[in-house]
Amino acid sequence: MIARRVLSTEDVVRATKGILLNGDMGITFSGVTTDSREVEPGFLFFALKGKRFDGHEFIKEAIARGVKGAVVERMPDYLRWDDLPRDVSIILVKDTLFALGELARYVRSLDSYKVIAITGSCGKTTTKEMTYQILSKFYKCGKNEANLNNLIGVPMTILAQDRDKNWVILEIATNSPGEIARLTEITNPDLGAITCVYAAHLEGLKSLEGVLEEKTSLFAKMKEDGTIVYFYDQENLRERAKNFPQTKISFGFEKGADLWIENFEEVEEGAKISLVWSEKKKEVLAKLKGRHQVLNLSASIAIALGTGLEFEEVCEKIPEIEEFYSRLKVIKTENLVILDDTYNANPGSMAVALEYLENFPKGDFRKVAILGDMKELGEFAKSAHQSIGELAGRVADFAIFVGEHAEDYRAGFGKGDCFTFETTQALLEALKQGKIDLSRCVVLVKGSRAMEMERVVLALLEGGR
Repeated sequence: MIARRVLSTEDVVRATKGILLNGDMGITFSGVTTDSREVEPGFLFFALKGKRFDGHEFIKEAIARGVKGAVVERMPDYLRWDDLPRDVSIILVKDTLFALGELARYVRSLDSYKVIAITGSCGKTTTKEMTYQILSKFYKCGKNEANLNNLIGVPMTILAQDRDKNWVILEIATNSPGEIARLTEITNPDLGAITCVYAAHLEGLKSLEGVLEEKTSLFAKMKEDGTIVYFYDQENLRERAKNFPQTKISFGFEKGADLWIENFEEVEEGAKISLVWSEKKKEVLAKLKGRHQVLNLSASIAIALGTGLEFEEVCEKIPEIEEFYSRLKVIKTENLVILDDTYNANPGSMAVALEYLENFPKGDFRKVAILGDMKELGEFAKSAHQSIGELAGRVADFAIFVGEHAEDYRAGFGKGDCFTFETTQALLEALKQGKIDLSRCVVLVKGSRAMEMERVVLALLEGGR
């Protein structure tokens, strides 16, 4: 990713508390990049280290491509001082990833726009996109694209923002303790929202309490005069929210939520939703399907209300939005309906997807769940897969389980009709050979990214059914 932002060497040294080893304070940069393949003449290159790469190995290449500066943790052995042009700034810092965040934090302090930070175990990307669509009806807005929600993507998004924005909407994510707190430090949000808290990333966060602690660190690190938005129906989150001093707005299906979803009904055009806010009731028609999408929309409306908009004016705009963002795609062929939710999976999002399958009209079709492993669950993996398998057993007429935890899924599923495969490739071979008949079925396909379940969707569409 690149971020076009004019900065001086002095700005970078001040923000990162770095030491200038080469060049001078007056050298300016036209943008920032963390990828030597995307450098442009005049850019500043951050030499980040990852599990499979080290940006320090590409400093010479970046300089050859015209960068005017590099932020480094060390000088690589292959690079001699005599090789460095005098008009290229080399800035030494202790940790280049931390320094990138500090530069974004510095830039954020210079700009006048306000920030919305959204996190949660599932629904955060959809809520971010819905919020952006709603607020763009009233304000000039920015957002982080795709999945740029981590300690690299969020700072780069901040660095890329135009200064004339009113609101910047950021999804922030985590898989280990401290990341949400750090992203909150960097972004300094005026409004923070938590969509939900479920067991996810348990290898790093250890337990549901660990997930709750990590997610609510957004509220703990926010400015006290800000606004926090949260899912009312989860008692642990509701009780934890009471501890924070910010203005609070809750949303949910349970009566007692500030923004209460009193009722919703799926109709041909989407969903007809009854919302109650401060004793005011509104019926809105939204072009979306499913209880989970109604909940994501209510989170987005609650966020919009937190920016100071009126309930009536927000509700009036909902029918104007042509298509709400959804990762779950419904693909229909003559003899097959595929519910493609292959982006990722954790126990919370699996439960939501199975609920969608349960409520999906099937006619005389069978309902089938093809579920791949849920990763990063640590010691909870066995019980989590069994629990989801049990839920699938209540929803699906037939199931296919894939991965090292396929037998755990099966144990929960019970005596129902199902197949198990150790790998996605093994399932693909069975489909190719015609061993599984999925004609006249509504098929949910879901699993963690590592399972590559999108290959199953392609196989089904190419005739592997």
